[in-house]
Amino acid sequence: MNTPDTSSALLAALRALVVKEGVMLGGLNEPQRAMALGFVWAGLPRSTLSERGVNEALRAQLADAARFIDTDHVELRRWLCDTGWLARDGYGREYQRVAVPALPQALAKIGAALEAAFDGGTAAWAAQQRHVRALEREARRRAFEARDSGAQA
Repeated sequence: MNTPDTSSALLAALRALVVKEGVMLGGLNEPQRAMALGFVWAGLPRSTLSERGVNEALRAQLADAARFIDTDHVELRRWLCDTGWLARDGYGREYQRVAVPALPQALAKIGAALEAAFDGGTAAWAAQQRHVRALEREARRRAFEARDSGAQA
């Protein structure tokens, strides 16, 4: 069971990732990679998808909610399958988002927290985090300019 503190810490750590650009999955440590892949997983439909369908869903994620990840949909699909977030049939024709109870134990806690937080709505949350980050950066820039102009006067 996820406590509010656990979920809050997970979302804070995830926020630090989604506001970045050019994040390479292989360059992340294991907990960060699990969060990033879990975030993509949380935005996938729960229905069975064809290879084309999962590719379209992953392309859409990489263009929006998961645009912080620097990869293509094929590599992302492999990461999701290899780490246990996504299951495929033996022929690679059908893909299914793995349900929380069936996730590997190390991922189940992350999956439960992300599923509860997003229920498929990762894009709006990511956009909000990026907007807040942009406002914070603008405020810091203005404060710096105000200090700089005061020092020159």
